[in-house]
Amino acid sequence: MTLPHFAFFADPLYLALLLPLIPWLVWQRRRRKPRLPFPSLGSLLPLSRSRFAWLSRAGIAARFLALAALALALARPQGEEARKPKSSEGLDVVLILDTSRSMEARDFILNGKRPSRLTVVKEVIANFIEARPNDRIGMVVFGTEAFTQAPLTLDHDVLQRFLERVQIGMAGDATAIGDGLVTAVKRLKDIDAKSKIAILLTDGGNTAGRADPMAATAAAKAMGVKVYTIGVGGTEAAEGSGGRAAPQKADFDSDLLKAIADGTGGKFFSAGDTESLVKVYETIDQLEKTKIEVESFEQHDDHYVVYVWVAVFALMGEMAFALTRFRSIPA
Repeated sequence: MTLPHFAFFADPLYLALLLPLIPWLVWQRRRRKPRLPFPSLGSLLPLSRSRFAWLSRAGIAARFLALAALALALARPQGEEARKPKSSEGLDVVLILDTSRSMEARDFILNGKRPSRLTVVKEVIANFIEARPNDRIGMVVFGTEAFTQAPLTLDHDVLQRFLERVQIGMAGDATAIGDGLVTAVKRLKDIDAKSKIAILLTDGGNTAGRADPMAATAAAKAMGVKVYTIGVGGTEAAEGSGGRAAPQKADFDSDLLKAIADGTGGKFFSAGDTESLVKVYETIDQLEKTKIEVESFEQHDDHYVVYVWVAVFALMGEMAFALTRFRSIPA
């Protein structure tokens, strides 16, 4: 029988019953038992010692095991893993990320370094995801084309891994804002939720794609999707990869991004550095907070039954020894 692992005892005071067991065991080994008088044992000395003699103490050991197991059972050992079901109401959020070549610019500072814009954006978004455990969050990336990087999910660990795989140029080098928005709306249109939002981040204007951004905006409004738009980029010439000077600056189309946000009841933000980008996502986080009513409980698995059975088998073993080979006289 394999004893289960447990994390704690529900009634640990019963463990105090284990304390007198060691003195009791020592007393059992030392106490003198009644003997039948014999004039001499000399005639028995030549007899060889039985190879089963060591089992003569098995009854005491079985009783000790039974008492110890009963003490553990009374203390009610609890399972390591607790199930915590809960019901909550969150939002359905799709993050729309620009992965065009211009996101390679190095005009933001993170931890004293100048990584690419996309690297900074991913760091900020990772924190945003972590702060919203009750939301189903998905991800769309766009460049020359757009596609779903991660479907809506409550498994944010998986979502974070998908975010880590986002790379510059993975959807092409241009900027198809309309296609990115249409793809996000498709992910949300069949969702039965009270609140559906999309957060579109880009550092450029609409230069590619088949969908007109304003037509996509109308579709989002019709589907009840609120769109927050974020334009990123510094005010000075950005540094390209490898230290090369890059011509792009903050050249996002603020008029277009504002029109998309206003057309869906959202809001437009501009982020010129890392600090302002962090504040943008913190602001959205506060604007889209919902009242969450949680009913939670913890259910731990009791493992005392196993120890009760150990005690039962141990007592049965003691009785078997006492009534068979090692029966004592007098009983």
